[in-house]
Amino acid sequence: MSFVNERIPDEVAFGFSGGPRWSTLLVPMDNGREQRNGQWRYPRHEFSAQYMNYREPEKQEILRFFHAMRGRLHCFRFRDWNDYQAADEVQAPPIGTTDAMQLVKSYAVGSLISTRLIQAPVAGTVALLKDGVPVAGTWDFETGLFTPDTEWMAGVYTASFEFDIWVRFDSDFNAFTVGNKSGGQFVATSDIELVEVRR
Repeated sequence: MSFVNERIPDEVAFGFSGGPRWSTLLVPMDNGREQRNGQWRYPRHEFSAQYMNYREPEKQEILRFFHAMRGRLHCFRFRDWNDYQAADEVQAPPIGTTDAMQLVKSYAVGSLISTRLIQAPVAGTVALLKDGVPVAGTWDFETGLFTPDTEWMAGVYTASFEFDIWVRFDSDFNAFTVGNKSGGQFVATSDIELVEVRR
């Protein structure tokens, strides 16, 4: 399995719906209450699309990706248009070392915070600051890791960026239904599902 550093085109991605999925174990109690246990540390994003009346360019893009990825085997970039930006996100580098830092995005309500690993930031959109001053170093845009040029020093680190998600097709079979011609071209329909893959 490999990660192919190419994003599925926007004209295809616009048709998808989806979002994060968590796994919670619910245990009913004898007194009518329930106990809830979170099974995952991070969510897994899932996306689906029911494409109706595909025209030839969009159909060819789906076929190109599906064949190149060999169904579920390989992963590629996908932009979730519902959640693809972050501004002034607080980061937590390993102070006192030159170890790489994983880019993250957090979601907070009151005292509850959920942290999401950002493993496919978009090159040219990422700014990492320490107390408002840019930090020198090297980004790996295929993992979301940042390696500083010098040792991490104490301070407030924030990042602003755009990001994709690594996904794979959730089926090894991709069926198109070809309908009538429209505007001189055949139109097609297809159901497609994608699932997030963490590195």
